[in-house]
This record gives sequence, C-alpha cells and structure tokens, in this order.
Amino acid sequence: MLIVLLPDTPGPADLHWWRTGRDGRLEESGQDSLAQLRSRFPAERLRALAPATAVNLYRVAIPVRRAAAARAALPFALEDQLGQELEELHLVAGPPRADGRFAAAVTEQCHMAAWIEHCQDAGWRLEALLPQASLHDDMLPEAGLSVQPSPWPAAADQALITSVDQEPVLVETGMLGFWLKQRLAQLDETQRVLELSGYQLAELGLSEADCEVRPLARPATLEAALARCQQPARALNLLVGPYANGMATPPWRKLRPVMVAAGVLLVVLVGQLALEGAILSGERERLLTEIDQLFDRTLPNSRRVDPVTQFQQALAGEAGTSSLNGTGSLLYDVLAVVGEGETGRIRQFRATPTEVELELQLPSFAELEGIRSQLAAGAGLSETLQGADSGADGVTARLRVQRGEL
Repeated sequence: MLIVLLPDTPGPADLHWWRTGRDGRLEESGQDSLAQLRSRFPAERLRALAPATAVNLYRVAIPVRRAAAARAALPFALEDQLGQELEELHLVAGPPRADGRFAAAVTEQCHMAAWIEHCQDAGWRLEALLPQASLHDDMLPEAGLSVQPSPWPAAADQALITSVDQEPVLVETGMLGFWLKQRLAQLDETQRVLELSGYQLAELGLSEADCEVRPLARPATLEAALARCQQPARALNLLVGPYANGMATPPWRKLRPVMVAAGVLLVVLVGQLALEGAILSGERERLLTEIDQLFDRTLPNSRRVDPVTQFQQALAGEAGTSSLNGTGSLLYDVLAVVGEGETGRIRQFRATPTEVELELQLPSFAELEGIRSQLAAGAGLSETLQGADSGADGVTARLRVQRGEL
C-alpha cells in the first residue's frame, strides 16, 4: 500500500510517500510526484493524508447517539466555532470519544476538490483521505497535554500535541509557546500538566508556575501512525458525502467475495455440463455402434442404410399382425428363396405387411430368372421385376414381392 502526504496546495511539486508491505511494515519511502508514483507502482493501492494545516479537528457535544443523526446535527454544533460559511466547508462527523462527545473534521471544499483532481490527473483512485493529525488520536496523556516534536516531515518544524479533552493537533514550533499559554488557560489548575519531550519550558516562554511538567510516557512514532492509516475502516475518512463516489473504494469491491464464489460455482457447473455432454456423446456413439453390429448379425445379407428405420419397419409389421399375411411371414418366405445358395446377395430391401421390395446383386440374368421362378412358385406369392441392369459386377435387379390371395 502507498501512503502519501498531500500538500496544502496541490501542484507538480514532490510529496512525501511511504510504501508498506502486506504485514504493515514500512518497506521504502521517498519524495516524488503522484505521476511518478503511478508509473512506478501502478498496482499499489493509495491512501492519502490531508495536511494538518488544511484540516481542523474538533470535539463537539451532540445530544444524539446514532451516527446518522450526529452527521445531520454536526453543522449546527460547529456553526459558532467556524469563521466561514458552511457552504464553503466540508464537515465530517467522526466516532464518539470516551467523554461522550463526537470527533469531527473540517476542511474547505476547495481543498477537497483540488486534492481529488490532483489524484485523478495522475490516474490514482483514493481508498481513503485521512486527516494527518487524526492518526495520533490514541496518544492520550493521563492528564493535561502531551507535547513532543512531530514525527512527520514538513517544511517547517512542528510539534504534536495531544490531550484527553481535545483532538490531536500539529502546531508550528514558532507558535507553540503562544498556543500552549492559550490552551493551558482553558484548563483547571488540576489539569495544567505538560508531558514534555524535546522541548524546555524556558524556550516555550513558560515556567513551573504555569504548569506541572512530567516526562513523556509514550512518544509518537511515524511507524505507528502509518500502521493506523492502514486500518480497514478509519472513522474520519474525508471521502464522504459528495466525495464518496468515484474516488472512494467502488461499491462492487465489497461484493468481491460473493462474486468470486459465484464465478467458482459457474465454472463448476459449466465443467459438469461439459463432462456430462462428453459422457452422453460417448454413450450415443456406443449405442450406434451396437445397433450397426446387431443389424449385421440379424440381417447379414441386407444393405445397411438406416438400421433404426429398417428395424422399426420390420417390428411394426410383426406387431401389426401375426397371421400368414404379416410382414414377418412374408419376409421369411422371400428371404428363404433369395437366401438359397451363395450366388447373390441383398443390397437393400423395404418391407411392409403386404409387400417386400428387394435390390439384388447377382452374377447373371440366369440366377435372376431362377429366383423369380421360385418366388412365383411359392404359395400365395406374386413377384414383379421393377428393373434390371447389367454391369462389370454382374446384374443388379429390383423385385417387388406381394402376398396374393390363398
């Protein structure tokens, strides 16, 4: 994942960035433009930090509990603390704190539009846009204020200040003494405690009469702040409201597990259908082969044209009548005559309950006349020569045999 610290005024200047691995550990960092980062890390996800100088954090009392109600009431709760028209500002309601009040972030609409346009021009899609100072909201002192040098790189030296009753803030070192005097004046005497690191009271323009000084219990680190930036859902994400679409994580990405499961199921079903189709195709070929073999065994002297139709014709005739006038009886009488000897063979035949049409291949006309004579001598049979042709292979003749009256 890439984490970048956006500038106050977006432009072609390089900005600070950090790249972390899957385990959240810092792998590399540097200063480059967003366009350079896009060409260098095209597959990385991007989260951006809005600079503390352009985003103010507040803690406000809102007499509601639901998050939706808190978002609706936030403009009215902050109206007296803001020096600009609400239409010019982008307000984001955060989570409730231990004292019952809600955290809130405020920045100008023009800043939001410029940051998003700057990322879009470089081809980036932001996953989140977080206030820089909000990443230290877990660094709470036991009492009073905690003051230490900022772990973030900046053009001017900054101090990180956290407290129990206010959100974290980054203040330029040149303004730190004045800011602390104003802030300590707002606290009760029992709460005027400073946890100091990296600064002396004298250089801040303060004395021991102004506050109680304690050593800093837990210093802030850049690595800890970057780890908090990578949390799946940060409450003070500025990409809400009119800025939620387009740059935020696409809604379909939330359905990715369902889509993956559906894709796997579809692949399984298609594979199963393909397998069943192959099995059925193999079974069909096997049945056709068995039909051909059965036809050859049953009617060895018959020409196989359409075995199924030929079998159906024969079976239909046998089922229609069992008398001597049936197809089976007629076919038996005809084949008994034609099948005598091995001089000829049946190339094709068609049988009905009343007649049989044969196509015979014979060595000569003499054998043909012999077969015709035997058929004519058969009881109740009459034969008709439909045609005869002679060729190099012998004589091809077409006969029609019918059952006459007994």
